[in-house]
Amino acid sequence: MLLNFWTDLSATLIYLMQNIAVLFALVFIYGATNFNPKSKQTNKKIIIGLVIGGFAILVMNFPWELEPGIFYDTRSVLLSISAAFFGTIPGIIAGAVALLYRIFLGGDGVYAGSLTIVFSVGLGILFHSLQERRFVTFPKYIKYWIFGLVVSVFTMLAQLLLPWPKAFEAFNAVLLPYLVFFPLVTIVLGVAIDNQIDRLSSAEFLKNQQGLLQASIDSPKDMEIYAVDTNYNYLAYNEFHAHSIEKYYKQQIKPGQNYFDNIENPEMVERIKRCFDRALGGARFNRIDEVETNQGKFLENFYAPIYNEDGKIRGVTVFTHDISERKHYEESIIYLSYHDSLTGLKNRRHYSERLIKVENDHKALPIAIVMADINGLKLMNDAFGHDAGDELLKIVAKELSSTLGSKGEVARIGGDEFVSIMLNTTKEEAQNAVERAKREVEKHMLNSMKVSVSFGIDVKTDDTSIQETIRIAEDDMYKHKLVEITSNRHEAIHAILDTLNMKNPREEQHSRRVSQYCSQIGAILGMRKDEIDLLQVVGNLHDIGKIAIDEAILNKEGKLTEDEWHQMRRHPEIGYRILSSTPEYAEMSEDILSHHERWDGKGYPQGISGEEIPYRARIIAIADAYDAMTSERTYRKTMTKAEALNEIERCAGTQFDPQLAKKVVEAFRKEE
Repeated sequence: MLLNFWTDLSATLIYLMQNIAVLFALVFIYGATNFNPKSKQTNKKIIIGLVIGGFAILVMNFPWELEPGIFYDTRSVLLSISAAFFGTIPGIIAGAVALLYRIFLGGDGVYAGSLTIVFSVGLGILFHSLQERRFVTFPKYIKYWIFGLVVSVFTMLAQLLLPWPKAFEAFNAVLLPYLVFFPLVTIVLGVAIDNQIDRLSSAEFLKNQQGLLQASIDSPKDMEIYAVDTNYNYLAYNEFHAHSIEKYYKQQIKPGQNYFDNIENPEMVERIKRCFDRALGGARFNRIDEVETNQGKFLENFYAPIYNEDGKIRGVTVFTHDISERKHYEESIIYLSYHDSLTGLKNRRHYSERLIKVENDHKALPIAIVMADINGLKLMNDAFGHDAGDELLKIVAKELSSTLGSKGEVARIGGDEFVSIMLNTTKEEAQNAVERAKREVEKHMLNSMKVSVSFGIDVKTDDTSIQETIRIAEDDMYKHKLVEITSNRHEAIHAILDTLNMKNPREEQHSRRVSQYCSQIGAILGMRKDEIDLLQVVGNLHDIGKIAIDEAILNKEGKLTEDEWHQMRRHPEIGYRILSSTPEYAEMSEDILSHHERWDGKGYPQGISGEEIPYRARIIAIADAYDAMTSERTYRKTMTKAEALNEIERCAGTQFDPQLAKKVVEAFRKEE
């Protein structure tokens, strides 16, 4: 009897092994199809359900039979596991296929076999639902063993539908396989499919991560990103790097290609190799390099080692950013911080730092300090505008740099001040250099004004403070300036007048006539000769501020627009600025400023009234108006002298000083 038991058990095991082989074939096919149980595509779920149903038919063709019509196989394991992993639709379809086939086979076990299929699919779908809701939290092996045991128990209960006493015999026959082997097979099959799902999920995750990584490194459109291995072969790169290589080297790169295949410049190869090797040694660093083959192009490179799962370095990642624009901007900022933006010379900051360096440098002795100051810069600005003043500064800067620069750098340290620190230069050498500079500077004429610069020199020969040397040089410069500036300003005033007369000959004639009328009025008023002479000069200069007015406005035929009148009304202030900076003309500048003021306070530019207006300015106002009315104008009829005198008489007390107007009108009428 024991022999029969072992014989039956061996036969049962053989049939089981055949069934299990079919089951594991399903695992391999599943792995080959790479079907994701979480897929939302219904057509794929239908197909996988039909495939599983086909495998159910296959396992039912390798059964072990107790007697015809009553047979057993591993369909319960197949259908329960399939429904547990693939869900409702594949489970129901596979169960339906298996159920139809079992009904087709018929026999006494058709009801038990059909109920086995229903139980297996139903329990599988229930397990799938619990898994999705995370109600099943046991370790893999335990949960699949419990699941397999539950399915086996329900399958054994289905045997009660067999006719008696066959049901009891069948129950005993399947007890050991169903309660021992089937749960074990469920564990192995479940873990195998679970691992396959994890592999697919990991592969999909890795694929997504690689896509995300590639998209991330491709997203910067101004940064090259690439990685090389320990042999400098490409591991990965972004599109921008590939495009850059193609642009500069006319070559297309590919993974595995050596990075240096396209680089011909040996210095560049050596530099990049040193950086790769440093990173392969474990260093993370960044550096800025100028490209050897493209002067002025700067790249900032970030190097970092790549580690494998064992912690060993397997390559280098490089992030490269073109910072040429930023580098040039930084250089321009540094340049501007030490240079004068207008002249290009060194500025006060550089000069101050230079002084600190050379002060205690005995090897630099003797040190000559040359101070230079432009004569008449303010006059140039006031008369011809700041563009002319800037041009004057550039002329002087160029000549000083040319003549003094060979001995020492020239710096602009103020509006019109320059200085040169000459190392190892004697006083005689410095004086010779200054004489050359002065000759070259004075060769220039700007707006009919001779360019003039005053110089001062001192030389440090011992431990005397450099600041003391600078002070003496400045004093020397101011001594020369006192002598030179007076004649220079006087020449400048005449140059301005000459320029104005060239721009507008009508203004020259007008100023001369106003000057003559001022002389006549002075005599009428019984003024001394020196007062009359001064009044005559003021009359001649009264419109000197028109030098800064647009020539088109001065020479315009016809009436001026409101904006043009606004420009024209600026000339008293401009004339005041021109003359007030010159001591010998300073007294006249107030007269020039006020010659368009009115007795009633409605004049310009200050709006002063009555006796607040300087006396000479009141005289000029009458002479200026008289000449304007009696002179030819294209936009109005010229008045007779009598008509002009009537107009002055009418405006006495409003536009003109009433007492002065009365005396002038009476005197001029007598002359008539």
